[in-house]
Parts: sequence; structure tokens; C-alpha cells
Amino acid sequence: MSTTIDILPVESIEITFGQVISLSQKHIHSFLKSVGIEKEIELNVTIRDKDEKYTFDIELSDTFQWKENEYAWFTIKGIAGGTDAYCESVVDPDDSDDPWWKLTDFLEGHKTIGNIDLKLEKSKKLDRMWSFRRSAGQSGIINIGYGIISASIAELTSGILSSTDGAWDYRQFPAESKEFLEFYFRPDKAMNEDDAEWARTGISGVERELLRPTKN
Repeated sequence: MSTTIDILPVESIEITFGQVISLSQKHIHSFLKSVGIEKEIELNVTIRDKDEKYTFDIELSDTFQWKENEYAWFTIKGIAGGTDAYCESVVDPDDSDDPWWKLTDFLEGHKTIGNIDLKLEKSKKLDRMWSFRRSAGQSGIINIGYGIISASIAELTSGILSSTDGAWDYRQFPAESKEFLEFYFRPDKAMNEDDAEWARTGISGVERELLRPTKN
């Protein structure tokens, strides 16, 4: 089973890979420190063709975008696995009845986002959505990290996060970056016991992954 977090930018899409990596690492380090893990990580990213025909490295100064036949593969140095990210248009030209249907999840169920209608109208002008996917069997730091990377992108773009497939309790979405970072993988902020246990298990996994002795 995989889960996905969507990020809808509101104010800008003019951000770089370097900004995303820098802010993501900052927030990941802050999270780790808050749960008693004094360890820093190094994020890496490559662009890959969906059919695996090619892979190429990015420059930190490159604009944070890629083609729809590609995905960005985010990894953490020394950790197996990763999270794949997709960059696509919000409008669906093939749906004449409701070309903006992708915005439905961002509008329904919102409780904490002010001026949501105005923000969604702004997002239409940008016509961009990023989605981060976590596949089953990933490490604890990847499970935590893909959400924090998503939140960092939302922070850089004044964007909104949404997930309806179990990335976290759907009742806490949509959310803006600050709110998301306050509840994501925080056992005491979970709205159900499954998420609380998932968070505790993930944090324990991170302790084993990052603090295990290394061979000389």
C-alpha cells in the first residue's frame, strides 16, 4: 500500500531544488531533535523517466519542476529506499464538466484555513500541483521525511497540503505547513490510535536507522 500527499501552491511556484532541500533538512533536523535524536541527514534528489529510460542529477539552482513523464526521486544518504514526487497541472483539459476537480479535496473538510476560496483561485492561476508518494516498506525516516518535505514545499509557496489515502488522518486535512508540522508524526496529536502507534513505531525505527553503530 502506498500513500500520497498533495501540495497545492498558492502564492508562487518560483522555488528551487536548493530551497526545497535546505528547508526540508532544517525541518527534519528539528523534528529529530524534538524526539531526542541528535542526528542530521543529507537529502539527495535525481530526476527519472517514469519508464526508467534515463536518470539525471539536478543543480541546486534549478527550478523545482520536471516533466509529467518524469518523477523526482528523493533519498537520504545511507538509507535504503526513498520517496517519489510528481509535478503536474491542476486543470484537467479532458474533463469539460469539471476541469478543476483536483481542487475538491482542498475545499472539502477544511476547518482551519482562512480565505480558502481566495487561495484556491490564486492556485488556479499557477496551475501546479506536486505529489509525494510513500510506498509500502519504506524506512521510518522516509515515512517521516516525505511528509516534512511536502510541508517545506507548502511553506515556500504559501501552499496547502491534502491527503485522502491514509498518509495521516483525513480529518486533519487540508492543512497549511505550520499546522501540518505540528501534528504530523506526533503521537500526542494523532486523532486515532492507529496513527499514534504508527508515529511511535516510525520514531523508534528512525532511532535504529540513524543511531546504529557504523562499521569503520
